[in-house]
Amino acid sequence: MKRIDLAKLIFIANKSNKIGRKKILRKLKIDKRKKHNSTTFSNTRMIKRVSYKYYNPQYIKKTPILSSIMTYIISKNDCFCSDTLLPSTDGIFLIPATFSLSQNPKESYEILKSLLLTLDHDTVDHIYIDYNNCKCIDLDASICMDVMLKEFIAYFEECDKYKEKRRLKSITPKNYKNQDVAKVLFSIGAFSNISGLSLDFPDITKYKLSIGTLNSRDFPERREVHITQLVDYVLLSLSKMKKVLSADSISNLYKVIGEVLINAEEHSTTNRRYSIGYFQEKIVNEEHVGVFNLVIMNFGSTVYEKFKDPECGNQEVVKQMKDLSSQYTQNGFFTNAKFEEETLWTLYALQEGVTSHKDWKRGNGSICFIDSFFKLNSIEQADNFDSVMIIKSGHTQILFNGKYKITEKNKNGTIFKMMTFNESGEIENKPDPNYVKHTNNYFPGTIITAKIVLKE
Repeated sequence: MKRIDLAKLIFIANKSNKIGRKKILRKLKIDKRKKHNSTTFSNTRMIKRVSYKYYNPQYIKKTPILSSIMTYIISKNDCFCSDTLLPSTDGIFLIPATFSLSQNPKESYEILKSLLLTLDHDTVDHIYIDYNNCKCIDLDASICMDVMLKEFIAYFEECDKYKEKRRLKSITPKNYKNQDVAKVLFSIGAFSNISGLSLDFPDITKYKLSIGTLNSRDFPERREVHITQLVDYVLLSLSKMKKVLSADSISNLYKVIGEVLINAEEHSTTNRRYSIGYFQEKIVNEEHVGVFNLVIMNFGSTVYEKFKDPECGNQEVVKQMKDLSSQYTQNGFFTNAKFEEETLWTLYALQEGVTSHKDWKRGNGSICFIDSFFKLNSIEQADNFDSVMIIKSGHTQILFNGKYKITEKNKNGTIFKMMTFNESGEIENKPDPNYVKHTNNYFPGTIITAKIVLKE
């Protein structure tokens, strides 16, 4: 028998195993590469398929989004009123006898808050806005409600478009029997702004709802159109009372109105500004009288919130406000729920030369606007307090009726117009609480309401 060399046999076996292992490893690598390439190609095709399906517009399922205006207002817990209110369960909103933020704030703000909650929570099938008890509608309350309804109707229409479920089926005004109420609703109110059903009345001159959107492409051109429309409305209203402005006065009116509209746009967190008005002629005690109505408003940060913001561009003015607050604190002028720092800063912001922007030369629009509009009335204001202008921002309300005049102050050689609402004419002294006050109701932005009585 041939002798077996064990050492040689082990060497051959190891060598064979080594070669085998290499072959096996090489085959595994090839198989793995093939599998990877196959998977990658398959995944690529799948991604392309998924991308086409989910990123092609016809396959995208959009979700309706409520406008930034309503989102902002809803985010403010004390918006309109701080009282704890619940959404309506029956959908009936009984408008008060006087629907006005200035004349009847408590009931009017409560209606707006309740309506907002009901629309937001979508708790009823039908909403009925009942004017049975209403005898007077002011533009400030009317336009706030119209904007809310307009924004939510647009949102609900988007829900229908993308097949999102919603409960509310209709919003219906009813029982508008009072003639003055019906005229407002059909000329520049809810029917005109929401349904597009606008009627003309011989005693009413309309200035229809004007909306300025800061980030729109044609914004500068539209702003100029809006300024011209508003000036034309003023001139037409004056002509009804046989009043004519000089060329210089008209030029000044363009400038003042333009600046007020710009301020309303730039101070709106939601980048939108609203203006609306109407002029109504009446016979009072056998005398021809006209009432000029105008509202300019925005939603967003209040005047106080704008200056309180650490990002406020004019820190020089903010420092002046803080110094003034320190003086008021030392003198014990601040009282909770009557006159607070917010009230003081809002009043200070009206003075000429005060602006939240870096450009000091701007910021005279508000006080010049007030001055210009009261000059439209030739009747001495000391004898007639029927004409009023109200600025409401946050918890602050400032009322102008001509009792307190605009004064001029010399500041480092420059003359500035001021309105301090006190006998001293000094901003350092506390204003008359009947004209400058803190209110329980919170307006989420700034609204200027003017009601000027004109006589021939």
